[in-house]
Amino acid sequence: MNKTLQESLTKEYLGKLHEISLHLRHKLSLEGYSGNRRTNAKGSSLEFSDFREYEAGDDLRRVDWNSYARFGKLYLKLFMEEKQASINIFMDCSRSMEQDGKFLTAKQLAASLAYIGMGGGDRVQLFLFRENVFAMQQNLTQQSRFPQLVRFLDDIQAEGKTGLLDSVLHSRNLGRGISIILSDFMTEGQIEQAVKVLQQKKQEVLLLQVLSMQEVSPAIGGAVRLVDAETGETRDLSLTAEVIAQYQEALKRQQMALYEFCRSRDAVFAVVDEQTDVLRALYQILQ
Repeated sequence: MNKTLQESLTKEYLGKLHEISLHLRHKLSLEGYSGNRRTNAKGSSLEFSDFREYEAGDDLRRVDWNSYARFGKLYLKLFMEEKQASINIFMDCSRSMEQDGKFLTAKQLAASLAYIGMGGGDRVQLFLFRENVFAMQQNLTQQSRFPQLVRFLDDIQAEGKTGLLDSVLHSRNLGRGISIILSDFMTEGQIEQAVKVLQQKKQEVLLLQVLSMQEVSPAIGGAVRLVDAETGETRDLSLTAEVIAQYQEALKRQQMALYEFCRSRDAVFAVVDEQTDVLRALYQILQ
């Protein structure tokens, strides 16, 4: 029986994840960012910011009458406006994600990112896609909803084809924030366009390539028939050391191309495999 997401999120794991969440929240607050993003715009939060002189058209309800009594001038109380950032997680649920422990790793990454986002007071949204987005969890802001999210992810199966570009094109209500795509990116001609579309939607973009160990380092063997998990197309070949070396070189070229593309677009690209320490990887990526 395959391990479930709930089983992988042990008490020890969640404890360490909570420590990472607290550390990142502290680090971001020191640098001027937090789950509730603060701006100098007039807002409606109760946190006082500053005064300024009254100008025609200003809301009289914001006038500080005590200052008027003391100085004979009208001053407005300004407040910090709290703006939630949106953390939008797009998770590939196509058939190619099924191999070995890859899909569980993707679920673990999605759940962990959501946990950190909710812990920081951000608005987390999870979009599950195959040929298009087929299921979602939206407006998650409280960690009390985390168990519900885990159960939701545990019920999802990897099947069907990949439609990354259509999925981001038709996604709505993302809000200004960060979009994270979890996928093996074993698709052609969609990744770069998807990044551009998300950036047009005011998103900072993080691509996380999730691979199985068989994809990272295939075992040398005899004659095999490879079957495309999504299209059913087959190819017969012999897994010699030379063939595997060619494959790994092609994978490396793809990864370097994505890395350079993301760097040119102020996006982030990182690779995680099923044997990666997810907590360590998240900490390094989110730093």
